[in-house]
Amino acid sequence: MGVPPDFDGNRPSGNNLIDLFAYLIRKYGRMDTSEYARIMQLKTSELRGAILAIGGMSAMEWRNRYLLLEAQELMERTDMSITEIAAKLGFSQPSVFSKFFRTLTKSQPWEWAHREKKNRAQTGREPIIATSNQQAIHAQTHAKCAISSAKFFVIKNV
Repeated sequence: MGVPPDFDGNRPSGNNLIDLFAYLIRKYGRMDTSEYARIMQLKTSELRGAILAIGGMSAMEWRNRYLLLEAQELMERTDMSITEIAAKLGFSQPSVFSKFFRTLTKSQPWEWAHREKKNRAQTGREPIIATSNQQAIHAQTHAKCAISSAKFFVIKNV
C-alpha cells in the first residue's frame, strides 16, 4: 500500500495510509468507510483504528472534513456549480450535499461561496486555499503520527 503514481493531491503528510485515504476520497468522493478499506486491502476495523490512532478522529469524521475542504476549494477555485461539486464529491443529490455542508459550516454552500467572494473582493486578498487547511490537517496528522502510528504498529503486530 503506497501512494499511487497519479497522486495529484496535497503535499504528502509523511504517512502513506493517510495520503492514500485522502487520495481515495478525492478520486472516488463520498463512500462508506468499508469501501475505502476494501480498495486499500484492509479490514474496515483496521482502517478505522488506524485513522483514529493517527488522525485523532473517526475515519468518517476525517472523510467528512476532507470532503468539506475539497468542496470549499472547488467553490473558490472553479466555476463549477453546486450541483457539479456535489456530483464530483460523490453525493447522490445536491440536496444531500447541501445538508452535509450546512451541518459542518452552519451555512448553505452558495451562501458560503458568496460570502467568501464578497470578503475577497472587499479585502483584495487571494482565495483562501483549502490546500492550506488540508496541509494543516496533514501536519497535525503527521505530528500525531510519530507516536500513534508506532502504537498502531505494535498493537497490530502483537
